[in-house]
Amino acid sequence: MSRRNSTASTRRQFRVATLVLTLAASLMVGQLAMAAEPAVTSLRLGALFPQSGDLAFGAADALQGVQIAVELFNETNEHGITVELVTADAPNPAGGAAGVRQLVTANRADVIIGTYASAIASAAAPAAERLGIPYVESTAFAEGITRNTGNVIRTTISSGALGAAAMDFVLTGLAERLEVAEADMRVALVYTDDEFGVSIADAALARLNESPATLVLQESYPAATTRDLSSVLLRLGQTEPHAVVHIAQVPDATLLWRQAQQLDVYMPAVVGAGGGYGQAQFAAALGPNVNGIFNVVPPTSGSINTEALSPEAQELLRELRERVAERGWNQGNYTDWAFMGAWVFLDEILPRANSLSVDDLMAAAAEVEVDALDSITGFGFEFIPAGEPNSGQNLRAIPVVQQWQEGTLDVVYPEELAVSEFINVPLPTWGERTEQIGD
Repeated sequence: MSRRNSTASTRRQFRVATLVLTLAASLMVGQLAMAAEPAVTSLRLGALFPQSGDLAFGAADALQGVQIAVELFNETNEHGITVELVTADAPNPAGGAAGVRQLVTANRADVIIGTYASAIASAAAPAAERLGIPYVESTAFAEGITRNTGNVIRTTISSGALGAAAMDFVLTGLAERLEVAEADMRVALVYTDDEFGVSIADAALARLNESPATLVLQESYPAATTRDLSSVLLRLGQTEPHAVVHIAQVPDATLLWRQAQQLDVYMPAVVGAGGGYGQAQFAAALGPNVNGIFNVVPPTSGSINTEALSPEAQELLRELRERVAERGWNQGNYTDWAFMGAWVFLDEILPRANSLSVDDLMAAAAEVEVDALDSITGFGFEFIPAGEPNSGQNLRAIPVVQQWQEGTLDVVYPEELAVSEFINVPLPTWGERTEQIGD
């Protein structure tokens, strides 16, 4: 072995040992209130994410986050638990249900984690429930994922909170910056007609209905089959909104902006909600045109002041960043959410469980309380108990408003969490922007 490789190996061993000692210290001071010897000692964890199709490029980040969490847990946990990860492809809702059956029957998975896309999760979670399998949702937001099932532990935000936060920002912080009174605000809402889009749109509309502002356009479209949004854009241009809330994935978000440029449809401010607007692929397609566009999401390590995190959380983040870099992977929003969701399930919920049954894992989740500063994402974890409305939902997953600035997403709202000031409000006209938007 070369001296350089030996040094890298020694550094890795030192850091892993440090993480083990840090977690052990946390146990000693009572931060992890659980039995010394857990009832569960092994787990076959089924990871269900799109690995083919239109959603695969974004879902890859999420799957990689889960893979690293399992790897790190196996190396460092003091619980005596061994986790084996098995995977299945879920390119669409039908594939999600089929993937559940594959993971349970062929791969003998005890628990399933996924899923990146709400439409897929909305099919996969009930399929798992019918088989009596616990389901951890680390990245999909649709409200019905927890409201319509009793087997789901969701570690990320719900679409209800996301939609309400997006519209609240439009009517308060954005209206103030545009120097438009809330009562005079003209808002357009454009969204995909799947569970993902509709659930966010419903919550956004509920918030708007509490306001004197005006909804000038409400348009939905099928994300899976839409290849032309020109008619939506032409109607949008005719209504002259102050702000547009767009709920989309990367392909249709990019399509809307490319055709807006081609048709010279001007949008003074756009707030993305959901998966598309937070992806590096979206920013790469828009180039400099992305600067000034907003995105409402749970926070991530890339958008918060990580120096404020606890030493344990900072050590977790260092491990994640190095392992992502070593593999040449991309650390995006979904990497953080999936990694931290998997980590909390493995390190906090699993050791508390009396078995791998749905009831026991839901009961264990209800005992968990993780402070926001103990999480690499900047939001904490506390789960609604079984038997209550929306059981399994993480109550501490709180959204923030980010803005694309020079190719990165910075938190700009609320003020107390902001790391940057607003830019490009209102957005430049198309005559002031020369870079063409790609696919």
